[in-house]
Amino acid sequence: MEEIQTVVVPPISTEEPTSKSDPLEQTLKEKEAEIAALKQKEVELQKQKEHWREKYERDITSQKLPEPAPSEDEELYSDEGKKLKGEISTLGDKLRDVERRESRREAETEFPVLKDKKEEFDAFLEDEENKRLSIKKAAKLFLAEKNLLVQETPERKGLEAPTGGGQKPPEGKPTDEEIENIRKTDFRKYEKLIRERKI
Repeated sequence: MEEIQTVVVPPISTEEPTSKSDPLEQTLKEKEAEIAALKQKEVELQKQKEHWREKYERDITSQKLPEPAPSEDEELYSDEGKKLKGEISTLGDKLRDVERRESRREAETEFPVLKDKKEEFDAFLEDEENKRLSIKKAAKLFLAEKNLLVQETPERKGLEAPTGGGQKPPEGKPTDEEIENIRKTDFRKYEKLIRERKI
């Protein structure tokens, strides 16, 4: 019979051999663990995001709101709202009318020729291009087209009166009544006038 030889094999250790690269390998393992944890968090967040998106879509589709049609504009306001809306638009129209009349009055004051050409000016203002202009600009344009925009400059009458420059004109002497009034009301001023020999 043959003899069986036993070969003794050293046990395989599960521990990695210690070497100089051990701290690097440990940091690498830690980083891999952090990456795995972050990936797990990302998966969980994605699931939550999908859950909330689906819930939002369910809520929106279950609560379909009717879109207001332009013809249903009156249904949006209560009776008081409709009344106030009407009053506001009426007041707005009145305000625009008052402003237009006031600016017309100012233009007629500045350009008196417009009073004589009132009907022509009204027709000029009704033109589509001229409606957008302010009354003053429209008046200038109207007068320029009619060749009436000549501004009259007042004529100078001779030379101006000569002046003595920046001299102060002499003050007149106060009357007896003024002196009596100053003496009763402002005695210091009265004494000053006496010292300056103005009385």
